[in-house]
Amino acid sequence: MLFIKGLLIILWFLAVPFGIGSLPVFQKKEMLWMENLVCGYAAMFALFELLALPLIFTRQSFDTLKYIFGGFCLILAAAGMFRIRKEILPGVKERFSAVGRIPWPMWAAFLLIAIQMGAYVFGMATDLDDSFYVATATTTLETNGMFTHGAYTGRLAGELPSRYVLAPFPILLAFYSDAVKMHPAVVAHTVQPVFFLMISYMVYGFIGKKLFSGERKSSGFFLLFLTLVQTFSYYSVYTQGTFMLTRIWQGKALLASFLLPAIFYYSCCCMEEGAERGEWIRLLVLMLSSCLVSSMGMMLAPVMLGLMALLYGIPGWEWKRILQAFACCIPNLICAAVYLIVR
Repeated sequence: MLFIKGLLIILWFLAVPFGIGSLPVFQKKEMLWMENLVCGYAAMFALFELLALPLIFTRQSFDTLKYIFGGFCLILAAAGMFRIRKEILPGVKERFSAVGRIPWPMWAAFLLIAIQMGAYVFGMATDLDDSFYVATATTTLETNGMFTHGAYTGRLAGELPSRYVLAPFPILLAFYSDAVKMHPAVVAHTVQPVFFLMISYMVYGFIGKKLFSGERKSSGFFLLFLTLVQTFSYYSVYTQGTFMLTRIWQGKALLASFLLPAIFYYSCCCMEEGAERGEWIRLLVLMLSSCLVSSMGMMLAPVMLGLMALLYGIPGWEWKRILQAFACCIPNLICAAVYLIVR
Protein backbone atom coordinates (compact mmCIF):
# COMPACT_ATOMS: atom_id res chain seq x y z
CA MET A 1 0.00 0.00 0.00
CA LEU A 2 2.85 2.39 0.78
CA PHE A 3 4.35 1.62 -2.62
CA ILE A 4 1.07 2.54 -4.33
CA LYS A 5 0.87 5.79 -2.35
CA GLY A 6 4.45 6.59 -3.31
CA LEU A 7 3.61 6.12 -6.99
CA LEU A 8 0.56 8.37 -6.61
CA ILE A 9 2.70 11.06 -4.97
CA ILE A 10 5.18 10.90 -7.85
CA LEU A 11 2.30 11.06 -10.34
CA TRP A 12 0.50 14.09 -8.87
CA PHE A 13 3.44 16.05 -7.51
CA LEU A 14 6.02 15.40 -10.24
CA ALA A 15 4.73 13.77 -13.43
CA VAL A 16 1.47 15.72 -13.82
CA PRO A 17 2.90 19.22 -13.21
CA PHE A 18 5.93 18.41 -15.38
CA GLY A 19 3.68 17.25 -18.20
CA ILE A 20 1.42 20.29 -17.95
CA GLY A 21 4.44 22.60 -17.89
CA SER A 22 5.67 20.98 -21.11
CA LEU A 23 2.70 22.21 -23.15
CA PRO A 24 3.70 24.46 -26.06
CA VAL A 25 1.84 27.44 -24.62
CA PHE A 26 4.53 27.73 -21.91
CA GLN A 27 7.47 26.50 -23.91
CA LYS A 28 10.66 28.25 -24.80
CA LYS A 29 12.68 27.15 -27.81
CA GLU A 30 14.57 24.65 -25.68
CA MET A 31 13.15 22.34 -23.01
CA LEU A 32 14.11 23.49 -19.52
CA TRP A 33 13.08 20.82 -17.04
CA MET A 34 12.90 22.94 -13.90
CA GLU A 35 10.91 25.66 -15.65
CA ASN A 36 8.51 22.99 -16.91
CA LEU A 37 7.89 21.86 -13.34
CA VAL A 38 7.43 25.40 -12.00
CA CYS A 39 5.06 26.33 -14.84
CA GLY A 40 3.16 23.09 -14.34
CA TYR A 41 2.47 23.83 -10.68
CA ALA A 42 1.41 27.39 -11.51
CA ALA A 43 -0.91 26.09 -14.24
CA MET A 44 -2.48 23.55 -11.87
CA PHE A 45 -3.10 26.25 -9.28
CA ALA A 46 -4.61 28.58 -11.88
CA LEU A 47 -6.81 25.84 -13.35
CA PHE A 48 -8.04 24.88 -9.89
CA GLU A 49 -8.98 28.49 -9.16
CA LEU A 50 -10.92 28.77 -12.44
CA LEU A 51 -12.83 25.54 -11.84
CA ALA A 52 -13.35 25.76 -8.09
CA LEU A 53 -14.90 29.22 -7.77
CA PRO A 54 -18.04 28.67 -9.90
CA LEU A 55 -18.58 25.23 -8.36
CA ILE A 56 -18.23 26.58 -4.82
CA PHE A 57 -20.60 29.49 -5.38
CA THR A 58 -23.18 27.19 -6.98
CA ARG A 59 -22.85 24.75 -4.03
CA GLN A 60 -21.68 21.78 -6.09
CA SER A 61 -20.16 18.72 -4.46
CA PHE A 62 -16.45 18.21 -3.95
CA ASP A 63 -16.61 15.06 -6.09
CA THR A 64 -17.72 17.18 -9.06
CA LEU A 65 -14.67 19.42 -8.72
CA LYS A 66 -12.38 16.48 -8.04
CA TYR A 67 -13.26 14.59 -11.20
CA ILE A 68 -13.34 17.65 -13.47
CA PHE A 69 -10.03 19.06 -12.21
CA GLY A 70 -8.32 15.66 -12.06
CA GLY A 71 -9.49 14.78 -15.56
CA PHE A 72 -8.30 18.09 -17.01
CA CYS A 73 -4.90 17.71 -15.33
CA LEU A 74 -4.36 14.17 -16.60
CA ILE A 75 -5.37 15.09 -20.15
CA LEU A 76 -3.12 18.16 -20.22
CA ALA A 77 -0.22 16.25 -18.66
CA ALA A 78 -0.58 13.43 -21.20
CA ALA A 79 -0.59 15.98 -24.03
CA GLY A 80 2.54 17.64 -22.67
CA MET A 81 4.36 14.35 -22.24
CA PHE A 82 3.40 13.27 -25.74
CA ARG A 83 4.77 16.53 -27.12
CA ILE A 84 8.23 16.07 -25.56
CA ARG A 85 8.38 12.27 -25.82
CA LYS A 86 11.42 12.41 -28.13
CA GLU A 87 13.28 14.86 -25.89
CA ILE A 88 12.97 13.03 -22.56
CA LEU A 89 15.67 10.36 -22.98
CA PRO A 90 18.28 12.70 -24.56
CA GLY A 91 17.47 15.22 -21.84
CA VAL A 92 18.08 12.67 -19.09
CA LYS A 93 21.43 11.69 -20.63
CA GLU A 94 22.43 15.34 -20.99
CA ARG A 95 21.68 16.10 -17.36
CA PHE A 96 23.59 13.07 -16.10
CA SER A 97 26.59 14.18 -18.14
CA ALA A 98 26.33 17.70 -16.69
CA VAL A 99 26.49 16.52 -13.06
CA GLY A 100 30.28 16.74 -13.00
CA ARG A 101 30.18 20.39 -14.07
CA ILE A 102 28.11 21.52 -11.09
CA PRO A 103 30.30 23.78 -8.86
CA TRP A 104 30.77 22.98 -5.19
CA PRO A 105 28.72 25.94 -3.85
CA MET A 106 25.72 24.54 -5.70
CA TRP A 107 26.29 21.10 -4.18
CA ALA A 108 26.49 22.69 -0.73
CA ALA A 109 23.21 24.50 -1.38
CA PHE A 110 21.63 21.22 -2.52
CA LEU A 111 22.76 19.58 0.73
CA LEU A 112 21.17 22.30 2.86
CA ILE A 113 17.95 22.11 0.84
CA ALA A 114 17.88 18.33 1.32
CA ILE A 115 18.28 18.83 5.08
CA GLN A 116 15.38 21.29 5.08
CA MET A 117 13.24 18.80 3.17
CA GLY A 118 14.23 16.08 5.63
CA ALA A 119 13.11 18.26 8.52
CA TYR A 120 9.63 18.32 6.99
CA VAL A 121 9.60 14.56 6.32
CA PHE A 122 10.94 13.37 9.69
CA GLY A 123 9.64 16.19 11.88
CA MET A 124 6.49 18.25 12.14
CA ALA A 125 5.83 21.86 13.08
CA THR A 126 2.24 22.65 13.99
CA ASP A 127 0.65 26.05 13.71
CA LEU A 128 -2.60 27.62 14.83
CA ASP A 129 -3.67 28.03 11.19
CA ASP A 130 -3.74 24.22 10.90
CA SER A 131 -7.09 24.42 12.66
CA PHE A 132 -8.49 25.97 9.50
CA TYR A 133 -6.40 24.60 6.62
CA VAL A 134 -6.27 20.95 7.65
CA ALA A 135 -9.73 20.98 9.23
CA THR A 136 -11.30 22.47 6.10
CA ALA A 137 -9.69 19.80 3.91
CA THR A 138 -10.79 17.04 6.29
CA THR A 139 -14.34 18.40 6.50
CA THR A 140 -14.46 18.65 2.71
CA LEU A 141 -13.58 14.97 2.33
CA GLU A 142 -15.97 13.85 5.06
CA THR A 143 -18.99 15.87 3.90
CA ASN A 144 -18.34 16.01 0.12
CA GLY A 145 -19.15 19.72 0.34
CA MET A 146 -16.94 22.78 -0.10
CA PHE A 147 -17.14 25.35 2.72
CA THR A 148 -20.52 23.88 3.68
CA HIS A 149 -19.43 23.15 7.27
CA GLY A 150 -17.45 25.26 9.70
CA ALA A 151 -13.82 24.19 10.06
CA TYR A 152 -13.71 25.02 13.78
CA THR A 153 -16.99 23.41 14.88
CA GLY A 154 -18.03 21.05 12.09
CA ARG A 155 -21.51 22.51 12.14
CA LEU A 156 -23.44 23.35 9.00
CA ALA A 157 -22.36 26.80 7.81
CA GLY A 158 -25.01 29.37 7.02
CA GLU A 159 -22.89 31.25 4.49
CA LEU A 160 -19.60 31.00 2.63
CA PRO A 161 -16.52 32.34 4.46
CA SER A 162 -15.79 35.61 2.63
CA ARG A 163 -12.14 35.59 3.67
CA TYR A 164 -11.38 32.20 2.15
CA VAL A 165 -13.99 31.45 -0.50
CA LEU A 166 -12.04 33.21 -3.28
CA ALA A 167 -8.80 31.52 -2.19
CA PRO A 168 -9.86 27.87 -1.78
CA PHE A 169 -6.37 26.52 -1.22
CA PRO A 170 -7.54 24.12 1.55
CA ILE A 171 -9.86 22.51 -1.01
CA LEU A 172 -6.79 21.81 -3.17
CA LEU A 173 -5.27 20.10 -0.13
CA ALA A 174 -8.40 17.94 0.02
CA PHE A 175 -7.91 17.05 -3.66
CA TYR A 176 -4.27 16.07 -3.15
CA SER A 177 -5.24 14.06 -0.08
CA ASP A 178 -7.87 12.14 -2.01
CA ALA A 179 -5.57 11.70 -5.03
CA VAL A 180 -2.73 10.12 -3.03
CA LYS A 181 -5.02 8.30 -0.56
CA MET A 182 -3.53 9.88 2.55
CA HIS A 183 -5.00 11.95 5.38
CA PRO A 184 -4.93 15.74 4.83
CA ALA A 185 -2.76 16.25 7.93
CA VAL A 186 -0.10 13.91 6.52
CA VAL A 187 -0.22 15.47 3.07
CA ALA A 188 -0.08 19.00 4.50
CA HIS A 189 2.79 18.42 6.91
CA THR A 190 4.89 15.82 5.09
CA VAL A 191 4.14 15.54 1.36
CA GLN A 192 3.29 19.03 0.12
CA PRO A 193 6.18 20.82 1.91
CA VAL A 194 8.85 18.74 0.15
CA PHE A 195 7.62 19.63 -3.32
CA PHE A 196 6.63 23.21 -2.52
CA LEU A 197 10.09 23.77 -1.03
CA MET A 198 11.67 22.26 -4.14
CA ILE A 199 9.85 24.54 -6.61
CA SER A 200 10.51 27.58 -4.40
CA TYR A 201 14.26 26.99 -4.50
CA MET A 202 14.03 26.37 -8.24
CA VAL A 203 12.65 29.88 -8.63
CA TYR A 204 15.46 31.28 -6.46
CA GLY A 205 17.90 29.42 -8.68
CA PHE A 206 16.36 31.14 -11.73
CA ILE A 207 16.77 34.52 -10.02
CA GLY A 208 20.41 33.78 -9.19
CA LYS A 209 21.09 32.72 -12.76
CA LYS A 210 19.61 35.98 -14.08
CA LEU A 211 21.45 38.15 -11.53
CA PHE A 212 24.83 36.61 -12.40
CA SER A 213 24.25 36.21 -16.16
CA GLY A 214 24.30 32.43 -16.02
CA GLU A 215 27.70 32.14 -14.28
CA ARG A 216 27.21 28.87 -12.41
CA LYS A 217 29.63 29.30 -9.52
CA SER A 218 28.30 32.77 -8.63
CA SER A 219 24.74 31.46 -8.93
CA GLY A 220 25.73 28.62 -6.61
CA PHE A 221 27.06 31.04 -4.00
CA PHE A 222 23.84 33.04 -4.27
CA LEU A 223 21.69 29.95 -3.66
CA LEU A 224 23.97 28.77 -0.83
CA PHE A 225 23.80 32.14 0.90
CA LEU A 226 20.04 32.21 0.47
CA THR A 227 19.58 28.77 2.03
CA LEU A 228 21.74 29.81 4.99
CA VAL A 229 19.68 32.97 5.50
CA GLN A 230 16.47 30.94 5.38
CA THR A 231 17.84 28.35 7.80
CA PHE A 232 18.72 30.94 10.46
CA SER A 233 15.71 33.22 10.01
CA TYR A 234 13.60 31.97 12.91
CA TYR A 235 14.15 35.09 15.01
CA SER A 236 10.48 35.94 14.48
CA VAL A 237 7.36 34.02 13.47
CA TYR A 238 6.74 36.57 10.72
CA THR A 239 9.93 36.22 8.65
CA GLN A 240 9.82 34.82 5.14
CA GLY A 241 12.16 31.99 6.14
CA THR A 242 9.88 31.00 9.00
CA PHE A 243 6.93 30.78 6.65
CA MET A 244 9.00 28.78 4.18
CA LEU A 245 10.56 26.25 6.56
CA THR A 246 7.77 25.68 9.07
CA ARG A 247 4.42 26.28 7.30
CA ILE A 248 4.83 26.30 3.52
CA TRP A 249 1.70 24.13 3.12
CA GLN A 250 -0.36 27.20 4.04
CA GLY A 251 -1.45 29.49 1.24
CA LYS A 252 0.08 32.75 2.45
CA ALA A 253 3.40 30.98 3.08
CA LEU A 254 3.40 29.54 -0.44
CA LEU A 255 2.59 33.01 -1.77
CA ALA A 256 5.65 34.48 -0.06
CA SER A 257 7.99 31.58 -0.77
CA PHE A 258 7.07 30.59 -4.32
CA LEU A 259 4.58 32.77 -6.18
CA LEU A 260 5.81 36.29 -5.42
CA PRO A 261 9.47 35.39 -6.23
CA ALA A 262 8.26 33.67 -9.41
CA ILE A 263 6.23 36.74 -10.40
CA PHE A 264 9.32 38.88 -9.78
CA TYR A 265 11.48 36.62 -11.95
CA TYR A 266 9.07 36.28 -14.86
CA SER A 267 8.18 39.97 -14.79
CA CYS A 268 11.90 40.68 -15.26
CA CYS A 269 11.94 38.26 -18.20
CA CYS A 270 8.84 39.82 -19.75
CA MET A 271 10.15 43.38 -19.47
CA GLU A 272 13.36 42.59 -21.35
CA GLU A 273 13.80 42.99 -25.08
CA GLY A 274 12.81 39.97 -27.12
CA ALA A 275 10.47 38.50 -24.50
CA GLU A 276 8.58 35.52 -25.85
CA ARG A 277 4.81 35.19 -25.73
CA GLY A 278 5.14 32.12 -23.52
CA GLU A 279 6.76 34.23 -20.80
CA TRP A 280 3.74 36.56 -20.66
CA ILE A 281 1.47 33.52 -20.47
CA ARG A 282 3.52 32.17 -17.56
CA LEU A 283 3.18 35.51 -15.82
CA LEU A 284 -0.59 35.58 -16.35
CA VAL A 285 -0.90 32.05 -14.95
CA LEU A 286 1.17 32.99 -11.90
CA MET A 287 -1.01 36.03 -11.26
CA LEU A 288 -4.12 33.86 -11.28
CA SER A 289 -2.37 31.28 -9.08
CA SER A 290 -1.71 33.97 -6.46
CA CYS A 291 -5.48 34.38 -6.07
CA LEU A 292 -5.86 30.70 -5.18
CA VAL A 293 -3.40 30.55 -2.31
CA SER A 294 -4.41 33.63 -0.32
CA SER A 295 -6.67 36.66 -0.42
CA MET A 296 -3.51 38.73 0.07
CA GLY A 297 -2.29 37.48 -3.31
CA MET A 298 -5.14 39.32 -5.00
CA MET A 299 -3.44 42.63 -4.29
CA LEU A 300 0.20 41.88 -3.41
CA ALA A 301 0.85 40.26 -6.79
CA PRO A 302 -0.57 43.19 -8.84
CA VAL A 303 1.37 45.65 -6.67
CA MET A 304 4.63 43.81 -7.41
CA LEU A 305 3.91 43.49 -11.12
CA GLY A 306 2.75 47.11 -11.34
CA LEU A 307 5.95 48.39 -9.76
CA MET A 308 8.05 46.25 -12.10
CA ALA A 309 6.10 47.54 -15.11
CA LEU A 310 6.60 51.15 -14.04
CA LEU A 311 10.32 50.66 -13.38
CA TYR A 312 10.89 49.07 -16.79
CA GLY A 313 8.24 50.85 -18.83
CA ILE A 314 8.34 54.54 -17.92
CA PRO A 315 12.07 55.29 -18.52
CA GLY A 316 11.86 54.05 -22.11
CA TRP A 317 8.21 54.97 -22.68
CA GLU A 318 7.37 51.29 -23.17
CA TRP A 319 3.62 51.68 -22.85
CA LYS A 320 2.97 48.33 -24.52
CA ARG A 321 4.69 46.52 -21.64
CA ILE A 322 2.69 48.48 -19.09
CA LEU A 323 -0.56 47.54 -20.85
CA GLN A 324 0.49 43.89 -21.05
CA ALA A 325 1.32 43.91 -17.35
CA PHE A 326 -2.08 45.45 -16.61
CA ALA A 327 -3.76 42.70 -18.65
CA CYS A 328 -1.98 40.09 -16.49
CA CYS A 329 -3.47 41.76 -13.39
CA ILE A 330 -7.09 41.51 -14.59
CA PRO A 331 -7.81 38.14 -12.85
CA ASN A 332 -6.59 39.58 -9.54
CA LEU A 333 -8.63 42.74 -9.93
CA ILE A 334 -11.76 40.71 -10.71
CA CYS A 335 -11.23 38.54 -7.64
CA ALA A 336 -10.58 41.63 -5.50
CA ALA A 337 -13.83 43.21 -6.73
CA VAL A 338 -15.80 40.04 -5.96
CA TYR A 339 -14.15 39.89 -2.53
CA LEU A 340 -15.38 43.40 -1.73
CA ILE A 341 -18.89 42.43 -2.83
CA VAL A 342 -19.15 39.18 -0.85
CA ARG A 343 -17.51 40.70 2.21
